[in-house]
Parts: sequence; structure tokens; C-alpha cells
Amino acid sequence: MALLAVLGALAPMRCSALDDRKQLTQYVQMTLTDRNGLPQNSVDAVAQTTDGYMWFGTQEGLGRFDGLTTTVFDASHNRDFRDAFVKTMASSRDGSLWIGTRSNLTHMQHGAFHTVLSAQSPINTIHEAQDGRIWVGTGRGLYSVDHDVVHFFTAQDGLPSASVQSIVETRDGSLWFGTEKGLFRRKGGKVEAFGAKDGAPGASIQGLAVGQDQSLWIGSTEGLSHWNGKLLQNWPEAMMPPHARISSLLVDHNDHLWIGFEHSGMATLRDGKLERYTVQQGLPNDDVAQLFEDHLGHLWVGLGEGGVLELRDGLFTSFGVQEGLSENMVWSVLQARDGSFWAGTDSKGLDHIFKDGSVQVYGLKEGLPGGTVFALHEGLDGSLWIGTEHGILSHLKDGKIENFRDPAGSEGRLQMIMDAPDGDMWLGYYENDGLVRYHLGTFTHYAIPGLLNTASFAADGSMWLGTDHGGISHVRDGKVLQTLTKQDGLLSDFSQAVYVDKEGVVWAGTSPGGLNRIKNGRITTYSVEQGLANLTVGAIVEDSLGNLWMTCNKGIFRVSKKELNDYAEGRVSSIHSIMYGTADGMRSAECNFGANPSVWRDVENRIWFATTAGLVMIDPAHSETVKSTPLPFVEHVLFNRRPAVFDVGEPIGLGTGDVEIKFTAPDFVAPEQVRFRYRLKGFDQDWVDVGDRREAYYTRIDPGKYQFEVQAGNQNGEWNGYTAVLPLTITPHFWQTTIFQLCCWLSALLLGALMYRIRIRFLVRRNQTLETRVSSRTKELQEALQAAASAHDALHEQATKDGLTRLWNRRAILEILTREVDRARRDSGSVCVLMVDVDHFKRVNDTLGHVAGDCVLEEVAARINGLIRPYDSAGRYGGEEFLVVLPGCTLADGLQRAEEFRYAIANEPTCVDAGSIDVTCSFGVAAESGTSAEHLIISADQALYAAKHAGRNRIQAMLGEATVEVGPLLTEITS
Repeated sequence: MALLAVLGALAPMRCSALDDRKQLTQYVQMTLTDRNGLPQNSVDAVAQTTDGYMWFGTQEGLGRFDGLTTTVFDASHNRDFRDAFVKTMASSRDGSLWIGTRSNLTHMQHGAFHTVLSAQSPINTIHEAQDGRIWVGTGRGLYSVDHDVVHFFTAQDGLPSASVQSIVETRDGSLWFGTEKGLFRRKGGKVEAFGAKDGAPGASIQGLAVGQDQSLWIGSTEGLSHWNGKLLQNWPEAMMPPHARISSLLVDHNDHLWIGFEHSGMATLRDGKLERYTVQQGLPNDDVAQLFEDHLGHLWVGLGEGGVLELRDGLFTSFGVQEGLSENMVWSVLQARDGSFWAGTDSKGLDHIFKDGSVQVYGLKEGLPGGTVFALHEGLDGSLWIGTEHGILSHLKDGKIENFRDPAGSEGRLQMIMDAPDGDMWLGYYENDGLVRYHLGTFTHYAIPGLLNTASFAADGSMWLGTDHGGISHVRDGKVLQTLTKQDGLLSDFSQAVYVDKEGVVWAGTSPGGLNRIKNGRITTYSVEQGLANLTVGAIVEDSLGNLWMTCNKGIFRVSKKELNDYAEGRVSSIHSIMYGTADGMRSAECNFGANPSVWRDVENRIWFATTAGLVMIDPAHSETVKSTPLPFVEHVLFNRRPAVFDVGEPIGLGTGDVEIKFTAPDFVAPEQVRFRYRLKGFDQDWVDVGDRREAYYTRIDPGKYQFEVQAGNQNGEWNGYTAVLPLTITPHFWQTTIFQLCCWLSALLLGALMYRIRIRFLVRRNQTLETRVSSRTKELQEALQAAASAHDALHEQATKDGLTRLWNRRAILEILTREVDRARRDSGSVCVLMVDVDHFKRVNDTLGHVAGDCVLEEVAARINGLIRPYDSAGRYGGEEFLVVLPGCTLADGLQRAEEFRYAIANEPTCVDAGSIDVTCSFGVAAESGTSAEHLIISADQALYAAKHAGRNRIQAMLGEATVEVGPLLTEITS
């Protein structure tokens, strides 16, 4: 088929059949085999039930397909499906499925299989008539089934006992049967045979199809015929594949005939021309068993050895080698002023696609310096300027190519050619100083940051350049006015795409990173976090509807420019991208960019993209027309992990348990993008959006009546208005019923009343007992409190007093000294310390014993304690040493007090068991205001040491660093 004739005719619209303006190779193709879950790869039968499921009959059972998952029904899983070798199928208006196998007619309804007929012969064809009767053609005759009543038609009924191989029905209710012995019609209970005398073929008929004008298409052993009831038109054998045998006929909703051949592929008849589709054009297998058109107009092809093939329209139309291009790898694309197209390829050179669909290739033989064409530009005179990988500028005019080489020796890719406002041309080389002005054979280089990728003119004639390593630059007449890089806020320093819109806003694509917007010096960035579909933006083009279309290595995506501007102005917090790929008609999702132009908006506002698998085209005005809106269905219900019957009114389980609900929505456009939301009324407060997950899980659901609802949304995120509703009932155990609970409550109330009376009586008696016990206990508590207080005092006494002398122990007296020193320092007062040591105490212990020593210590402590003031403190410092703290005393006061203590101890003998002995003590005195407790202790100890060294029974005091004996000093101080 002529390529451009297809290009010009394509203006996508919604239809109920495949767009007949496309070539067969341009439909989106999907193949399903045993690798995708089919029970086996020989698909002889295809059908679709009213719920949207596709059914495929194989030699080992049925496969039910929802677009993603294939569920197998075979003899091992269904006892009533005894013969799983499926030959033909037909769906019924009631949603059930009729299945013909090698020997049986089986009816499947609500998931249950029922064998209606054992024909002992292969079932060749099944048809549901307008009156609801099922007609069954077998290898040995015809049957009809009416409400499970089976009737067999024999020769006595006017039909031959030969094999019936095809059944169709015209609008007037006439049934037409294709048999081994020709064509028969049954109308009004009468059967007529049509043969050569009536203009009908008398050969064995393999396939029948009814046109919209109610004429018959007949596929027989004699070939293809068209019969309108009077005139028979036989198609020439020359149009048919050699030795081809027709296996299936189908008239689609566009009234076009499709033909399936045994081992010769398939074909379609359009405008009197036969277009074939075989393995050479992409058909997985040439053995076509059945052709079937589904509710959306998709064509399904059952293959004898290759599974099943789906052909459907895509949003994008692809053009490659199969459509006439010289190769599939395309770098650049441009529409000429005459409406023809130019495509720059990777190795074959330049393709010129004329209006009549013919393609002329310009390669090395025609004068191109290389096979890779990166840049295209049409001059004002209609000639073409071409950039190649060798840095050579080529000019194609009147079919002749002239090449121009830069004398400076540019060898980088020439990937940009643009007209300058003054009539010169700007060239872009992928090399340093790659911006070049071309004027009448002269190449002038201009220094720019980075390696030049692309450029776009602003309204004032200046250019914005996208580079590798150098970010984007604003240039006028070759002079760089401004350069923006990642340091200035760009997402990356690598920019393959720059587009300046009519408002003067600069859009720059970077990789990696995303999209950058520059307006009035302010940069706004968009990445995946903001909703951009991909981190790479390879090329940018604006459509006529205000959308920006961008390319990347994973497909093509579009974003509303208004939404982008709203985000930049703070009116919205995110953007919404729509991504397109192979499911939308692209043969490869990988786009080519870096060449110019790699995208093109044509005069009809369609957009063309260069990809690794040819050109793809989309009409943005119809970019939503093929999107489907799938209807959801509940497939399985599990209660406590066991399959449950979920017919209306039937309980799914007993008692509290876990519920798992599996649902789907058959979709054959983009099933992986179908979204779901559900809610369980009586449990969920609102809809639960689960994305593409097709299961709902509920744990510990109590008995009761619920209603499960599920909705499906298409790939645009739009929810359809249909809700699948499934009432669910969980039966309670006896102890979970209302009656049981009421009985329990009543019993509990009665028991409670009885217990209350018993309790009141018990409490009265107990109160009396408690009053007696409380009085007794109160007295015991008072005694215990007194004992505890005494014990506390005893413990305190034990912790702070010396057990022998009953004076403060060392720890307590040191704490007292520290407090008094702190108080003296705070109040600018003084404190005096006496360090007292019993003289010759060791001699007393050694001669008189330790008991006598203890008596001495007790007596010395008693005499000291008898002389201290109420606010003085005395403690046993250790062994035979005592420490006396005298608050408010100066050194003179302390010496005076020390003498009093010395005299009281020495003046009167101390009584022990052996008699009385004389006891003396030595004293060290220290007193300073503002000093520390430690310093006072050290000073007093040094004075004590001096006193004992001087002869004992004396007093020494510290003055500065020296010790002074009491006698003269006391007189001197007191005077």
C-alpha cells in the first residue's frame, strides 16, 4: 500500500472496528501463547462473553483472558468438561458459553460445565440464532438446542447428512449452512439447497460471513465468492495466495472482509484489493484457524500453532521498513512545503516520501557523504539542506546533491541547520566552537560553552542553545549573552532540547533531570517528584491544544502547558504527565534525539517522532479516542483461605474470619494501567484506592450482611460510572446469634441481681467486722509509727554518732565543719577548729588493756562534751583524736577554749578498773575566716603535730605557715 496515501488519510477517530486506513502492519500486535498461560498453542476457537472476557479454545482446554491473566479450564479441574479438545465456541446473550469439542457440546454457565450433547463427531461450528436457539454443526449433520431440548436434523428434514462446517444468520432470520455438499438455507421452517443452478458454489464450504447489505461471503474449496442471492462473483485465483485453503471469514463493523487461510496467513479485502498479512509482515504463524472481532473492534486471530494474535488500533501510527522506509532507525523528520516528508535514517541516508506514497532514497550512490542524516532543513526555494555524521553540509536541489566542507576541518556531527534572520544559515556541530554561520560557502565559527545539541529562535531573532557540558546559552549574532548551568538552577548541564514558545518562555530539556522553564530570568524545574513522566527530556514540541510533547528513551509523554505554568506561579503543587509507549502503537518506546528536527508538527497539527523503530505519528486532537473504560467483575471469594460460593443469598462462611476477594476488569488496550478502588459497605468508611492491585483483603470480619463494591478506572485515571456489586453474608455461630446474646444478657442480669443481694448482705456483715478491725488496726498503726520513729532516730544516731564516745563520728563532724566554714564565708564570720590527741594512749592500751583505753576515751569525750557550747560540735576524728568545731571564734578565742579543755582533762585523774591514772591531751588550733574546711583541718593537724613534738600536754596554734606555742601567745593575744 502506498505509504503517504496512508499518512495523509490518517485522522484518528473513534470507531467500532479497526481503522481501515491503516496498513495491517500498523496495528498494535499482541501475541498470547502457553508462555502467557494458555493451556496449549493450537487455538482453533475464539469467543468473548458479555462480561468482556476473551475465551480461547485449545486442544487441552479453555483459556479465559482478562488482558493480564489467563485462567485455564480443563478436564483436570472440571469433571464435567470431559473432552477438552476445543474445536469451536459461541457466546450467548445470557453470558454463558457454548463449547464444541471433538465429540461433545458443552454449556458453561456461572463457571459450571454441563455436557448437553454427545455427537460422537467433531463439533465444527456453533451459532446462537435471533430466537435464542443454539445451532450446532457437526461432522455428521446438524443439531439444534432449545432449553436443553436437542433436535437432530437429517436428510428427511431437507438437510444433507454431510458435515456442517459454517452457520450464519441474516437479518431476516434466515439461517445459512455451509456444508461439504454446498450451501443451504433454512427460513420459516423450510430448508432450501443452493447450488450452481442458483449461482452459488457447489463445492465444500469452509466459511461463511454476512455483509452489512446481507449478502454472503463464501469461502469454499473453489476459493472466495460473493453472492447477493442472485449474482455470484468469484475472486480470481491470481488474487489469492497460491494453493490457499480458506479456514475462516469475518466481516467487521466497517463491512470489510477478513480472510484466514490454512498455512497461508490472513488477508483483508478493502476497496477491491487484497492486503495480505503473513509471517513476512509480522504474523507469528501462517496457519490461521479463526478470525474474531471483539466488542471494541479488536481483531483476534486463532493460530494453529502460534497461540492467538490480537490486532488493535493504537493512538500512534508507526511507519518503518514494512511500510516502505529504507530502514527503521530514524534520526530526523521534516515535512516539506509540498506536503511530502523527509526522513533521515541511521545508515541508509535520506528517505523522501511523496504524496503518492512512493519512497525515494538518497544515499551514497546519489551523492550523500554518509548514510547517517542528523539534520534537515528546507530552504526558502524548497531545496533541502542536510547534515551528516562527517560534518559535511549537503544541499539537495532538483534531485542533485552538492556537498560543502568546512575548511576549518569540522568533523563533528552536523546536527542542526537553521535560517538566520538575514538570510544566512546557522549550523550546529557537535564539537567545540560548534556554532557556525554559513554564508555563500564561508564557515564562521563562534565560541560557545559546551558541545552544541540544538537551538531555538526567540521572537527577537536571538537564539537559545542546548549543549552538553555547557547548559543552555542565549546568543545573538554569535555572541553569548547569557549562560545558565546547574549552578544557576538548571537540573543538569546536559541539554538536548530547547523550545521558545510564542510567549517568549524558554523550555529546556535536560538529561538527567527533566524539564526547565526560564521566564524573566527565573528558572522553574520539573522532575519526577513534581509529576514529570521521566528524568530525560530529549525533544520538545507544542501541539495546537496547548500541550508540550516530550521524548525520552522510555516513550513519549505530554503535559499541559497551562499546568506547567500554574506550577511555576504556585497555583498548583504538582503536574500530571501522560506517558505513551508500545501499548499505544509505538513499535519501540525508545525515541531518537540530539538530531534536528527529531520531532515535527505537520500542517494538519499531527506530531511526528523519530524512533529506533521508524517514525510514529499521533494526532493530539484524538489522543484519547482509543482509551477504554473497562468494567470490573468479581472472580473469586475466599473465606479463611478456602473458596467460597458467592451466589446472591448464599453465605460465604461461618463465624468471624478472613475474607479475600479477587476481582478484575477485562481490558485489552492497556490492562497494566487499569486502576481499582473498592469498599465493603458495613466495614469501610470510604473507597479504598489500591492502584493496579486486583485483590481485597479483610481480616477478622464479624458475621453479618455486607456489600462489596468495586470500580475500575482507565489509564487516564478516570473512574467509569459502573460499580460491580456483590452482597456478602457471613453466618454467625450459634453463640454469635442475637438470640444467644439476648439470653446471655438476660442470664447475666438475673445473676447480677442475685449476686447484688448476696453482696449487699455480705457487705453489711463485713462492715461491722471491719469497724472492729479498723479500731484495732489504728492502734497498732500508731504504735508502729512510734516504733518506726524511734527506729529512725536510732538509725540516725547510729549513722552519725561514734559508738564508744557518743560524740559525732568522723563523717558527721566533717559535714558540720564544712557547713560552718560555708556559713562563715557567706556571713564574713570566723570558725575555729581544735584538733585534740590523747597523750601516750598507746601506753595505756599496752599496759592496762583496751578496756582501760576505752574508758580513757569515754572520759575525755565526756569532759570535752561537758565544756562545749550548744552551737559548738565535738566529734571523734579517729582513734584517740577528737575534733572540736567552734563557730564564731577567733584564733584567740579558740586558744582560750583549748586551754579550758586541756585543764579539765589534765587536772583530774581518770578512773579505770586498775585504779586512777593521769591523762593529758595535746591541742592543735587553727582559725581563719574565708578559708576551706580542708585547709583548717590541715592547719590544726600541723599545730597538733607541733604540740606533741614539743612535749605533749600543750597547745599549739597555726599563724600563717608557722606554729606558735600557747603560753606567751595567749597572753599576747588576750592583752
